[in-house]
Amino acid sequence: MRKAFLLAGVVALLLVCSVAPALAQENQSGEEGRLRERLQERWEFLQQRIELIITRFNNNQQRHQQVYERVKSAVGELLEKMKAKGYDVSKLEQDLATWEGMFDEFAQDYQALIQKLEEIAALSPAQAEGNFYSLLREARQLLRVVRQDALEIRLFYQQTIRADIQELRNQLPESA
Repeated sequence: MRKAFLLAGVVALLLVCSVAPALAQENQSGEEGRLRERLQERWEFLQQRIELIITRFNNNQQRHQQVYERVKSAVGELLEKMKAKGYDVSKLEQDLATWEGMFDEFAQDYQALIQKLEEIAALSPAQAEGNFYSLLREARQLLRVVRQDALEIRLFYQQTIRADIQELRNQLPESA
């Protein structure tokens, strides 16, 4: 009887030793699968957020463009009226050309930001592991550049264009 218990114990021990690694491997592969699923879900969530941000930036770019066009046409009309009355508008024309160049630079930087965000959104989870943070840093740097461009445009209008218009109002027309 003792031998039977001993034999049953040895068989049970062998069985446990052979089954335990298989169960551990199965458990580990199950955990890896769940981990991969969670990473995939998080990446899909991040992609949705990035797409939302891209949409918002596209809408803001259109809004910026509309505001620029309105202000540009209003200043252009004023320029033409002043020119027709005989005012010297050469300085205002030069400053408007500079201002337009600033808007072109702003549009290029804005487009570069949107392209960088689209590049991030197009990554697969495997590609994102190594590149995501570096691309995100680049996008943040581009965002800083875009914001600085917008600030410079606003300040140029407030400090230079308005000053030119005020000088024109204080000036006597040449035809008089």
